[in-house]
Amino acid sequence: MITKAQKIRLGIFIAVSLILFLALIAVLSINRIFKEKDIYYIAYRNTSVTGLDVGSSVKYLGINVGSVQKIQIDPNDISRVIVTVSINKGTPIKKDVVADISTIGITGIKLIELRGGTNEAPLLQPGEYIQPGKSLTANITGKAEIIAEKVELALNNLIALTQKTNQEKIFRVFDSTEVMITNVNQLIKSNRHTVNSSLTHLDSSLVYLADASKTASHTMRRLDFFVQSDSFRTTLNNIAQIADKLNKANIYNLDEQLNLAVDKLNHLLYQVDLIISLNASRFNQSMNRLNEAIEALNHAARQIDENPGILLGGAKPENPPDEQLEH
Repeated sequence: MITKAQKIRLGIFIAVSLILFLALIAVLSINRIFKEKDIYYIAYRNTSVTGLDVGSSVKYLGINVGSVQKIQIDPNDISRVIVTVSINKGTPIKKDVVADISTIGITGIKLIELRGGTNEAPLLQPGEYIQPGKSLTANITGKAEIIAEKVELALNNLIALTQKTNQEKIFRVFDSTEVMITNVNQLIKSNRHTVNSSLTHLDSSLVYLADASKTASHTMRRLDFFVQSDSFRTTLNNIAQIADKLNKANIYNLDEQLNLAVDKLNHLLYQVDLIISLNASRFNQSMNRLNEAIEALNHAARQIDENPGILLGGAKPENPPDEQLEH
């Protein structure tokens, strides 16, 4: 039998438990009520919001950022449903963010999923409208319409294909195909030897090609071995040293000096040519006089050869005057 003291202790326990439970609820409610929120609006036109209730979650890229505060029909436009959402203060809602109505699993519970948004887009200020997206029903309806259009197009093509005129064309194509296959078979049979010979040559060509590939591979390996060898590296080092020495020898300055020497030689040749052109007439006169003297000497030598007495008595004229003959 329960005593009075036990009843009192039970009553006190229940009262204390109830007080603690109410205090916990109050703490959670106060934290939720006094937490700062930003209010935004979403206007859906001709879109069903079935399953979306006050208190439904609002998520941004899968993160819970707020909840639905109010759902009402626009009194100025009955085709629009205005959904008021409260978003945690500081959540970056961009102007190109889109609000879709999504479903949680297979429960049928709806929520608002915020998608999109770019870093370059400006922030949406509290109190403004978020761009509405499409609901799951609209997406399914749109896909169903596309599928229905494709099915209808396929049926129309099938109907057009099964018409009598098209059937006759198809039968003619089948007949032509059968004739063509028969001709191909006959052609293969009649040229079987040639085909076999061609295949044999092709096989030989493939063998030669494989040998050439092996040779090329062997050559590449030898070339790689040569490139990796110490002698090749030594040659490269010697070339680098020669290039460095040429660079240190100031070959560009030597080229300038050679150009200067060539210019001076050209100037000297020009002066020589000028001197020769100025003294050409004098040189020609001297040469003419020299030729005259040589002709005179030749004449005298001929006379001495014909009459050596000229050297003793002097030369006598060949036809002396008459006066001299009388004496």
